[in-house]
Amino acid sequence: MVKKPKLFTGIWLFMPFAIVGLALTTPSATYGELSADQIVAKSEDVYPGLDQQSKLTFIIKEADGAERKVILRRYWKNYSRDSEVDSKVLVFHEYPPDTKGTAFMVWTYKSSTQKPEDMWIYLPILRKVQKLPEHPDEIFSGANLKPADMIPRDVSLDRHKLLREETIENQQYYVVESTPKIKNSNFNYSKVVKWVKKNDFLKERVDYYDTDGALLKTQLITWKKTKDAYVWEKVILTNVKTDVQTILNISDIEIDTGLTDGSFTERSMLTGRVR
Repeated sequence: MVKKPKLFTGIWLFMPFAIVGLALTTPSATYGELSADQIVAKSEDVYPGLDQQSKLTFIIKEADGAERKVILRRYWKNYSRDSEVDSKVLVFHEYPPDTKGTAFMVWTYKSSTQKPEDMWIYLPILRKVQKLPEHPDEIFSGANLKPADMIPRDVSLDRHKLLREETIENQQYYVVESTPKIKNSNFNYSKVVKWVKKNDFLKERVDYYDTDGALLKTQLITWKKTKDAYVWEKVILTNVKTDVQTILNISDIEIDTGLTDGSFTERSMLTGRVR
């Protein structure tokens, strides 16, 4: 018998669907006093801070062994429930050298507004900011991480189902399946399955399924507490169809630095400086 790797170790990258050491319980409509909707709501409502600044380092490993590195500087601002804006993000490319100075900005809106994201890109070679007409599939140089994979998702957009509970390495998890109520080109998955820790509701694993219902990619997340906020520290994502692996390390994390609306402008994109 072949010994399978553990879920949350580096070996999983070669067999992301193999799981061992799981203590399973019988699925039911609710666990304790929480429904699937409540569990997902708690997992998406983890406090991220009022704003964040951080450095993103992507290592993209191709199936043939080739590796690429992309380094970005990221600025993000969260908005209150009273605003129609949900969040604003501004990203500057720092590496590789031929992309340095490229900037990407996105404003997302509350789902209740039914307003699509606004997106802009600045390419130094063109020396102007252009507004993008539609959501790109990916913005991080083939890193397999779409924008929708990196921001909280409105719980009301999906139907949620508790599949089971699992205990992995003495940590208890809810395993929840979420299926989109309406097809959307910005979230092109038939369903996602999430492993949510029972003690703090942090998502540590997310499986994404393509429109045919087949497993497409698996994402593992390591969290870090900074001040009163929980933020990603490391993400490992594997596309099980292409064997492309993306490792994202988040460093230089700063929380609640006082970013304002004036930080997220075309001027900031042009100058490469955030006020």
